[in-house]
Parts: sequence; structure tokens; C-alpha cells
Amino acid sequence: MACTTYYEFPAKGARPAVKMTWYDGGLTPPKPVEIGDEELNKGGGVLYIGTKGKLMHDTYGFNPRLLPKSLHESVGKPAETYARIKTSHEMNWIDAIRGTQKTTSPFEYSGRLTEIMLLGVAALNAGKKIQYDGANMKITNVPDSDALLKRKYRSGWELS
Repeated sequence: MACTTYYEFPAKGARPAVKMTWYDGGLTPPKPVEIGDEELNKGGGVLYIGTKGKLMHDTYGFNPRLLPKSLHESVGKPAETYARIKTSHEMNWIDAIRGTQKTTSPFEYSGRLTEIMLLGVAALNAGKKIQYDGANMKITNVPDSDALLKRKYRSGWELS
């Protein structure tokens, strides 16, 4: 099973509207011509398309590069401003629970990102485009959409 999910974020203040496409289940975006014979990493990654060029990286930010290559060479490698995970993201989480290191993806960021990705799953289950009111955590255009966002827990497993 695979899907392509399209997100549209409205303009906010001085920031323009943003469109994002999420490919899942082995689907990938069209291969940028700027990468030549290089193949897209089937294990995942990100491709940002801007007005002056493209930024591409593999999963977890590995192998970042600007496209076209001439843009990458003119800018050079940026300084690393965030700590890198020394083991795996799973062990980073466990070590953060133990208090021996901080998570490299704080909840303030990762919680919102997870919410966005799960809205794609909600839209897939709704079978149509959804409108989401993030402040109130409500889908506004699908009747009875609470079932897409919340679950009824089994007796004894409720959250308090």
C-alpha cells in the first residue's frame, strides 16, 4: 500500500503559503534533473524546492546537498548547529528518558510534525480533502470526524 498526501499551509504573517507533498510506501517525487545519474534514496529523504534552487537530503538529514551542484559548491557546507545522534533515534529517546542526553527532536517540534503527518492518515481514512482547525484540534469539513482524531479506549486503559 502506498499514498501521496498533499498539504497546504496558509500564509502566516510575513511567511508565504507553503505546499508540501508526502510520498509513502515506496512512492517518490519525480527525480530532479540536477542530480544526473544519482538515484533517489529509496530509504527516504527530503526534497525542498525553492525559488533559487533545491535542497535534498537523505533520511535524518544525512548527505545534505544543494541543487544544482554549482549552488552547493558556491555556498559550501554549513556549520552543524544541532547535536547529532550518536547511536539511533530510538536510543536517543531512551537516553533522554534516562537523563543522559536531550532528544535531538524536541516535543515542541516533533509533536507538531507528528500531528501534521497523522492528519494525512486522517484524510486518507476520510477519503477526501480535510480542513483542519489546529487551535481547536478539529476537522471542520467532515461530519463525525472525531473518530478520525480520537479513539475510545478499552475499559481500564483510559487516559486520565
